[in-house]
Order: sequence, then C-alpha cells, then structure tokens
Amino acid sequence: MTKKRQEIYFDNSGTTQVIEPVADFAYQLMREEFGNPSAAYARGLKAEKLLAEARRRVAETLDVNPAEIFFTSGGTESDNLALRGVMQANRRRGKHLIVSAVEHPAVLNTAKALQDEGYEVDFLPVDANCQVDARNLQKLLRPDTVLVSVMLVNNEVGAVQPIAELAHVLKDAKSPALLHVDAVQGYGKMVVSAPKLGADLLSVSGHKFHAPKGTGFLYIRNGVHITPQLTGGGQEAGMRCGTENLPGICALGLAAKMAYDELDKRLDRVAEVRETLLNGLGDFPGWHLNSPEGALPNVVNISFEGVKSEVLLHMLEDEGLLVSAGSACAAKRDKLSHVLQAMGYDRRRIEGAIRFSFSYLNTVEEAERAAVIVKRQVNELREVLQPKRR
Repeated sequence: MTKKRQEIYFDNSGTTQVIEPVADFAYQLMREEFGNPSAAYARGLKAEKLLAEARRRVAETLDVNPAEIFFTSGGTESDNLALRGVMQANRRRGKHLIVSAVEHPAVLNTAKALQDEGYEVDFLPVDANCQVDARNLQKLLRPDTVLVSVMLVNNEVGAVQPIAELAHVLKDAKSPALLHVDAVQGYGKMVVSAPKLGADLLSVSGHKFHAPKGTGFLYIRNGVHITPQLTGGGQEAGMRCGTENLPGICALGLAAKMAYDELDKRLDRVAEVRETLLNGLGDFPGWHLNSPEGALPNVVNISFEGVKSEVLLHMLEDEGLLVSAGSACAAKRDKLSHVLQAMGYDRRRIEGAIRFSFSYLNTVEEAERAAVIVKRQVNELREVLQPKRR
C-alpha cells in the first residue's frame, strides 16, 4: 500500500481553501434559505435580510456605508465594472485613464481594451521595489483624466502601494479624477479602510480570503457616477443586475468577518511561515528575493539561478509542494512576468522566479519541509542542466 503524499499548498494568492464554518454556512443556505431576495413573500424577505446582513458585515470591515457595497462574481467583474463603468459614465468630461504598470490582468487588459475603444491610457511606472511614485502621478495627470487605478497589494511580489499618497496627489491637484483600488490581494490580510485610503472605488474577490469562488464586491463611494455593465431586474440598486448568489454572498460576509476578527493572529502565523521558509533557504547558493522590503508577508517571490520556473514547478509538485510562477490568471501563458520586468529584472532572473503564497492555515512545519524540497529539486535540476565537463 502506497503512502499518501502530504500536500503543501503554498499558492494562496491564486486561491484559498474555503474554511469549514464558511462552507457549512453556504451549504445550509443552499438547503434551507433558497428564497429569491427580490420576492415579496416571507421566504424572499428572509433572503433579503440575510443579504443585508452580509452587506453590513462587509461594509464594517471597510469603514463604509452598506449602501456603497455592490456584490459581484469576483475581482475581475469588479475591476471591469469600475474601469468601464467610470470611463463610460464620464465620456463628456474626458477619456484619459491612468493605471500602474504592474496591475493584475483584470485591470491591465481592461485598460488596454478601453485603449482599443478610443480611450487614452497612461501606465504609471514602478521602481525596483515595485512601488509607484506619487510624483510620477503628478506628471501624468491631465485636466481630462477621469480615473486612476492602482492595486493595493501586488499579486506577484506582495508590494504594498502608497494609495493614500496617490489620493493626496489628486486632492492637492484639485483633480476631479476618481481613484480605483484593486484590493483583491490585500483585503482580509491587512487593515483596509476605504476612507483612510482615499479610494472612490475598491474591488475585492472572495476566494482570496477563504470564501467561495464566484463571489466578490465593488465599493463605490456615494456620489460616484458609474454606468452599469449588466442590465436587467434592478438588483444591487441597478448597478449589477441578476439574481444574487445568496449562499456565496453570505459566505463571503462570514469569511470577511472572520478574517478581520482574527486578523492579528492570522498575520502572525503567516509571518512566521514566511520567515521559516526564508531561514530554511538560508545560505543555499543562487537564490534571490524579489519581494521588496515591506511587502505583505503572504507573498514571497524568489528567483533561483540556472533553472526555469515552469520546469521547477512540476518537480516541486511531484513532491507535493504546490506553488506558482506568478499570477494564476496568466500562469498558463508562455510570457515573462510583466511585474518583474517593470521592476527592472533581467530575463534569466524572471525565468527562474517562483511565487510562494501563504495563508494562516499553513504551518511552520510545512515551511521547513518546503525549504528542504526546494533545495533538493533545484540542485537536481541544476545538475541536469549543467554542461558536463570532460
């Protein structure tokens, strides 16, 4: 009888496991509370009440009004609604959009699609630490700038962007431009207050913090005009029509509450796991940390000299260690990381980059084992690839 392989899941920036209380709550609602929140009878009213409670829970975590929360199918839809909705609603005022060069494809490719549709897009550069510079935003701002979109936490290296500084630039310039924040990788892993950040719109995806896939929301500050992308029966105040995914939304609400109730404890665990992995690699030759100082501890991006990440990924998987080479949404394309390119790294360093991403469910013991596995497999791969001496 073969021994079952112990899996180490270090790809939590790609997706997370739905935790038991959240899964149980969703299942209970699927079985017992299947009413349509738009229906006028008692079962529908109960569903509407549950929906309102989920909205309240989410709003509390962001320091905003529940009426400013609009549920979606996830981060990609939220980003599309923000970018397309704002640009379309403000056509008469301008057609200029600014996004950072290291955004997730959900923002970057939407911006490029808008560019193809006749909008003007400028890309905000980053430095070697994956940080945007507020002074560069000042230079790119124009009287017809409608929207600035910058992520809170980078999904590949964990860099935290100075969102509040960018908001101050817009305020000091007396610019009418709105600020959209893709908070998909930061929400549930750090304090996120929309008013303190100065965000006018903010995107979140449930499956990044142990809620089910297919859930998310967009915060839209009261007074912001946006063109809905889905029309129909008027759900979500007409902003996102279609019968609400009640079990998923309520599960998201519970996951959000749990994430922030336990935030300090979870952060401590993740930081410990990260430190253990890095210490385990220690003086192992030929590895380089790509994640900058001050990065969110959930994400560690490391390059290994003399190996190709796509080959190493499969070797690590054979030993039960699951990691990625970057954004899960772009990992299957044979393309160099645009994030590491924007940070100034050369092709060899980028080709050898691996992303390890943790959750509070991971353990120190897993990190210790992972370090051993990585060193063994990198050494094996280097031996195979090294030119043989005569």
